[in-house]
Amino acid sequence: MTATITTVVSAQAARRTWRDIIGRHWHHDIASFLRGLVLTALLVLSGPSRVWADDVSVWIYHNYPPFIIDIAEERGLSYDLARLLTDASDGAFQFNVMVLPRQRLNQRLGAGQPGLVMWVNPAWFGDTERTAFRWTDSILSDRNVVISPMEAPFEYHGPRSLTGMTLVGVRGHRYQDVDGLVGDGLVERVDLRSERNLVQFIASNRGRVAIVADSAVQYFVQDLALGDAVHVAEQPHSQYQRYILVQPQLSAAHDFLEEAVPVIMASPAWADVVERYGLTVFAAP
Repeated sequence: MTATITTVVSAQAARRTWRDIIGRHWHHDIASFLRGLVLTALLVLSGPSRVWADDVSVWIYHNYPPFIIDIAEERGLSYDLARLLTDASDGAFQFNVMVLPRQRLNQRLGAGQPGLVMWVNPAWFGDTERTAFRWTDSILSDRNVVISPMEAPFEYHGPRSLTGMTLVGVRGHRYQDVDGLVGDGLVERVDLRSERNLVQFIASNRGRVAIVADSAVQYFVQDLALGDAVHVAEQPHSQYQRYILVQPQLSAAHDFLEEAVPVIMASPAWADVVERYGLTVFAAP
């Protein structure tokens, strides 16, 4: 009987001991949790006002080098500029590149979805007065050049100098003052799928003359070692500036870009990026 009583008492003591231990640990965990909440609140209140970066969509429809080289590996001028802008924002913004066709881009802009577009010009979006969208300073001076095989170099002297020739173009692209000549039957036009195909076509002397963005020509001539195969006419077909278009509701992002873009464009880091792609920065016309 005594042994039984002792056993019951011992069991009760054991249960009290475990309740005490569990209780102490439970109270300790709650106390630690509450202290953590207080510490986090103090850090937020005493630290920078912005804890998480705002995600900003960067839409690119120029899906060819040097602007886009490899989507999976995020290589290309667009990714480089987005990273520089993100770094310059010091945690305020995260600029995320998204490649999409021009038609889908137009739909997003028309629907008022927040985002920005790199490498564009107000004239291409019917916004020469710059009232529909916000715009940054120029991020690249570019031009459309006329190229021909080095074996049969052609010097361009205005649209009429193309009369009687076959122009190689990129499918879906429009060529100012030349499309009218094509429509009148004065110039024949043959379209290829991409800028890369176009430059290679001319370099191999399969085409007589082509119009293409100089930024693309410079990249492919360096990347494909075509310096001795492609002639660039001295007179360009057209010259233009490329900017960043910003949707109106992204006022904070636009304010940041207004300050950051001129600084980045004048920085050694941007000069290194441009040189890496074999680009020559031309002065604004």
